Amino acid sequence: MTISKTFSTLSSSDLVLELNVIKAIVEPPVQALKARITLKGGYTLQINESSGSDFRRYSYHLQKGDEMVKRWDNSPHWKDLKTFPYHVHHGNEAEPRESPEVFIEDILREVNKLLSPNP
Repeated sequence: MTISKTFSTLSSSDLVLELNVIKAIVEPPVQALKARITLKGGYTLQINESSGSDFRRYSYHLQKGDEMVKRWDNSPHWKDLKTFPYHVHHGNEAEPRESPEVFIEDILREVNKLLSPNP
C-alpha cells in the first residue's frame, strides 16, 4: 500500500470530517505520512505510516475525546505474540492483543462498527 492510496482512501471516506496532513513524503524509495484525522462520532485518528520496497511501519491511534480507544501498530517489541510484530492496544489495557496486519480500510471499518447502533 502506498501513502497515496491511504490519502485517497481517507479523502473519499464519508467518516472523515477533517484531514490534517502533518507530513507527507511520496517520493520513492521511501514514502511516509503523518496525519491527524477528525472523524464522525467525536473520534480522532492519528496516523504514522512509512513504507519502502522491503518494509512497512504503521501506527493508527484511535481515540474519543481524551480516551484512547485502540492503537494498532507493528513496532517490534511484543515478541511473544503469535502475530508479531502486529498487535493492537485496547483502551487502558497494559498488554496488547494479537492482530493481523492492518491498513487504513480496516481502521475505517472498525470506526463504522463503533458508530453503528447495537442490535
